[in-house]
Amino acid sequence: MQTVPLKDLVARVDLGLTVLCGADGLDRPIRWAHVSELEDPTPYLVGQELLLTAGVRFPSDVPAYVAGLVSSGVSAIGFGVEPEFPTVPLSLVEACAAQGMPLLEVPPSTPFLAVSQALGALLAEIAVREQRMLADSQRALTRAATRVRPVESVLTTLAVVLNCRADLVDPASAPEDVATLARRVASGTGPRSASTQVGEDHVTLDPVESAVLVVRRSMPLSPAERAVVAVALALLGLLRRDLESERGQIARLAASALLRSRVTGVGNVLGPGPYRVMAGQSRADYDVLAQRYGPLVSKVEDGFLALVPAGFEVSGPVGVSAEVSESDITSAVEEASAMLARALATGSPAFPAAELSSLVDPVAARAFARRELAALLGRPELVETLRAWLGQHGSWDRAAAALGVHRNSVRHRISHVERLLGRDLGSADARASLWLALTWLD
Repeated sequence: MQTVPLKDLVARVDLGLTVLCGADGLDRPIRWAHVSELEDPTPYLVGQELLLTAGVRFPSDVPAYVAGLVSSGVSAIGFGVEPEFPTVPLSLVEACAAQGMPLLEVPPSTPFLAVSQALGALLAEIAVREQRMLADSQRALTRAATRVRPVESVLTTLAVVLNCRADLVDPASAPEDVATLARRVASGTGPRSASTQVGEDHVTLDPVESAVLVVRRSMPLSPAERAVVAVALALLGLLRRDLESERGQIARLAASALLRSRVTGVGNVLGPGPYRVMAGQSRADYDVLAQRYGPLVSKVEDGFLALVPAGFEVSGPVGVSAEVSESDITSAVEEASAMLARALATGSPAFPAAELSSLVDPVAARAFARRELAALLGRPELVETLRAWLGQHGSWDRAAAALGVHRNSVRHRISHVERLLGRDLGSADARASLWLALTWLD
């Protein structure tokens, strides 16, 4: 059920509420306002109320009265002055202060009905905001699920939307502080989801196929935010199933190559090894490769994979694995798929960094890096921002999440980088050049 922080109600100038004690409890949630003149209203309370009273039947034992409200989960007391009392009784102020109960003075000009109506209006505003947030989050998560490396994109978007850390972990290698709970959630014999406190973090765990989604942040999730997590869970579940299907395709590609090696030999199709795996999205590239290498080219989600000779000349945005033998084809597929994301960001072929480094003289590579990045070398925060932004394919939100800063800070820093370097980072050539420089920087 929706709640409103007590401070939001106190901030309503038209109500004229005065905080007499318990100011450190103004973040307490208020579910509704309840009027009661009973000496013991506790049987009729469910918690998180703002209890409104004018002291018509003022309790004889005030500390016990306040203690009962505290134990019932009342969030605050609002005392209406006049006609019964000209001021809030000192005994009530002292009892509330001693027991940590926020106490508000309600002026004669503010009927209890006005307080209830104001609370209702605030609750309605929150409901509208949360519905809008939920709709916006659904759109953002759905868009993320259509990007390259969609699982990572959904996790990054979820982290930005909820201002949290979101990780999809294997229960067998989950972080130590949640490992036991992660295994229980994933086992199917324990809770379907779980929440716990780890240090200052509120942590929720939900199963996603054979993995577990771990969400951490400083504040508990609201019901609307839990609904956002539910959307992410549904998308991640679909993506995980698609990933398993894609892995099956990858396995079939590898099996196809190995089968041909047993029947006619991969060498009869590609020539003697070593080989490379290419990952791309261009239909034209796929058609050329399929015509040339036939069964060693396979369509996968959003693109293709191909087994080619190590010396095959590549161009355009394709991910390329290191040189491999027949026995390492499957791992090469995974490597090429990872390189594709970088290739799409730069618009040029992407090779494993270690292999690129082996092709370039180390001294020349370092000199190139320091020359390209000279204007940034005294500004480590700009270097790391550029690295994160390029590594996240130019995404402001994902780079901000990776750096732990606001997206506007990333925009400002990248603009500063462009001015200092005199480079247009919208250019694929500039991005590729700077990514290599960052790779080879000391």
